[in-house]
Amino acid sequence: MEKSDVEKEEPFGQVYEDFRLVWVAEQLQDGKWTARYCWHHGTSAAAGKALQEAVLNGKSRRLLGHFNTEAETIAAIKEAVLLEAKWNPPKA
Repeated sequence: MEKSDVEKEEPFGQVYEDFRLVWVAEQLQDGKWTARYCWHHGTSAAAGKALQEAVLNGKSRRLLGHFNTEAETIAAIKEAVLLEAKWNPPKA
């Protein structure tokens, strides 16, 4: 990969509200859905880099509960992030 390709890369994670977020949803044998997810405060490229580092260091969380659809699972992840963010404000 050329340096110019690296510079053009999008920051890691999807922007949701004031966060960068990644997840892996999986369908279980019984047809229900679950996921692992990780998030970081901020939407900047630096926040994306911090999120990527957190993922690589195993900081993801297991979503509690099982859901009927992938869409319900993703909605639950987003709700969990908003709730967790209230308890873990950004560091100044």
